[in-house]
Amino acid sequence: MFNAKVYFGYVKVSKNYRLRHMKKTTILLALILLNTIIYSCSSDDNPEPQETEPTENRLVKTEKISDTRKVDYVYNNNDLLSGGTGIFNSFGFIFNFSYDATNKITEWNHQETGSGTFSSNTFFTYDNSGNLISYDAVNLTYNGNIITVTGTIGGNQNATIFLEKNFNGLITKLTENDNYTIFEYNSDGNLIVAKNYNNSNVLLSTFNINYDQKLNPFYGQLASIYVERFIEFFYPFDGIYISGFEGYSFPFIKNNITSISENNIELTTYNYTYDTENYPLHIIGNSSTDTIEFDIEYYE
Repeated sequence: MFNAKVYFGYVKVSKNYRLRHMKKTTILLALILLNTIIYSCSSDDNPEPQETEPTENRLVKTEKISDTRKVDYVYNNNDLLSGGTGIFNSFGFIFNFSYDATNKITEWNHQETGSGTFSSNTFFTYDNSGNLISYDAVNLTYNGNIITVTGTIGGNQNATIFLEKNFNGLITKLTENDNYTIFEYNSDGNLIVAKNYNNSNVLLSTFNINYDQKLNPFYGQLASIYVERFIEFFYPFDGIYISGFEGYSFPFIKNNITSISENNIELTTYNYTYDTENYPLHIIGNSSTDTIEFDIEYYE
């Protein structure tokens, strides 16, 4: 188990959290980035958002650190992410998404190759209003704008957490056993502040996220499993890990992150080189201890 926080590449390791790539294997990114260690309303009247066609976005073909560290993506006829292949030196993976007739994700298959092999399938089920109600050993129930989540969550058995959503379906509060976190958004729906409190309402930490004004090319995918993705990256809460390499891990922010700070101390900055349509081509991430660079290639 790595004791690491890597803002560059979505690696989240702490509190016995199980490492996963996008969904199950962010450990792959730890293998890449081990030397870069750094630190809403939902009910029957407001169903879970359906997967929408990202008509504004160009489709990302490849994210590339080097010839042996990259991810290639493919899409279905509706321009929805259908799968991809990745390689990190001698370690490889393949993932595929299946959709129903309403463009909701119903199955996520993941396979790994290398020194060993691994394969997993996750099935997603929804209620008649389109709300996600189960995946893996996790169950979700809805009461107004409150979602009660129970089961084995983030590797924690018999866990229960509560999520609150605003009118736009964005999660604004995560309640755990011994703490809770408030999430604030700007008018574009980008997460800009996360404040973590203990159960005595004492503020423990404040995270601030800044953005450019250019469109995030990964935005608009995986909408039907937004809640699952949110839980993956924010429970148990110990920081912000939604920036960096593998942009489809959390494709729910409209613009590109330029900096992340904790308690007014800047942790990470990102600098972008854009194409003529203002899409990122080259990204440089800097922390106080290291730098990562990668490129994005698009389908024509």
